[in-house]
This record gives sequence, structure tokens and C-alpha cells, in this order.
Amino acid sequence: MEFAYALRTLQSAQKGKRGVSLYSRWVNRPLGRLLAAASAAAGMGPNAVTALSALVTGVGLIVLAVPAPSAATGLIAAALLVLGFALDSADGQVARLTGRSSPAGEWLDHVVDAGKMVAVHAAVLIGLWRADSVPTAWLLVPLAYAFVAVVLFAGLTLYSLLAPPAAGSAAAPSTLRSVALLPADYGILALSFALWGAPMTFLGAYTLLLAATTAITAGLLVKWFRSLSAAPAAR
Repeated sequence: MEFAYALRTLQSAQKGKRGVSLYSRWVNRPLGRLLAAASAAAGMGPNAVTALSALVTGVGLIVLAVPAPSAATGLIAAALLVLGFALDSADGQVARLTGRSSPAGEWLDHVVDAGKMVAVHAAVLIGLWRADSVPTAWLLVPLAYAFVAVVLFAGLTLYSLLAPPAAGSAAAPSTLRSVALLPADYGILALSFALWGAPMTFLGAYTLLLAATTAITAGLLVKWFRSLSAAPAAR
């Protein structure tokens, strides 16, 4: 499959924009589209792209956890995590483009995402623990962030499975909602590692993202629970 043909086809086969943050809409999905077209042109299947996403993300987390925090490691890690996130978008696009969607591929994608939700905050915890300038009490922040991230991921995944088809809406996406969802977007978290070279500055931004993500998660959980409570019982 030629790159240009794959890119043209993908431009008309994108997911809906409703309920998606501005970062995912304007940065991650377009970047993922380019990577998907390149992957399809190279003959890669969706599972191979998922594996590549996991590999790139894993290398980024090692860069965070193993060396002492520095400006260089922060920028490298941020770039790798942004790339890994874009590849996470690309695998689904490759599946749609090539008609190779499968339950196994969907399962693999979710398992990798679930692992990433825990691993990124574990890497932060290890990296900050290695930084002598960070008081021990701050290590509770990545533990709390990991908890919130897992609850949000599980809640979204289960809601997507349990919500009735009518729960989706064809209404135009809300720009205000897309902006409000930015703190909970993994891409924004990935970009925050550009501050990694100044641990306390990074921690300030990281803690603000945690607070905002916690508030967003609480609001979404209430909304999803009410939506499912109002849904007709399955027969």
C-alpha cells in the first residue's frame, strides 16, 4: 500500500471528535495518521504497531527512571512518550485501513494501555526517589496519580463496553469541553516531562495535572454511572 493512498484513505476514516481533548484531536490523531500511513506502507499490521508503541514508551520510561533527572533526559523521555502515544493512535488506524481489526488486537491494545497507565507513574516515582533534592513526602504524588489514572482508564473502558448504542451523540464537539479535558490527556502528561530537569518545578506541574485529572475523573464517573443507571436493562 502506497503512503499517499493510505494517508488519503485515513483522512476520511477518522473517529468522532466529540469527547476528545484538543491535544488528541489536533496533535495525536494527525500524528498517528501519518505514522499509520507509514506503517501500512511498510507492511506493518496493527499488532506490530501496538508492539512498537509499547517498545518506544518503555524506552521513554527507562530514560525517566534510570538516569538522574536532567533537562536532556526529560526532553528525550517527553519525545519518546509523545511518539509512543501517537503510535497508540496509529495501531487502530492501521486496523481500520487494512481491515485487520480483531478481538485479539483490541485486547492487546487495551492491555498495553493499562500497563502504560501504571508504568509511567512508577517511572516518575523511581526517578524522583533517585533525585536527592525531592523530599520523600512528594513520592506520594505519583502513587495517587497512578490510582486516579487506573480508575479513569477502567471507568472509560467499561463504560464503552456497557453503554447502549444510543448513548453516543452526533452533536458537534464542544470546544470548551475539549479544552477542559486537556489535563486528563496522556499527551499533556507526556509533554510535562520537558520540565524533568527541574524536579520541583516538574512536581508542581505534575501535581496540578493530578488535581485537575482527579476532578475530571470524578465528574466523568458520576456522568457515566447516571447514564448507565438510566439505560434499559440488558435482555
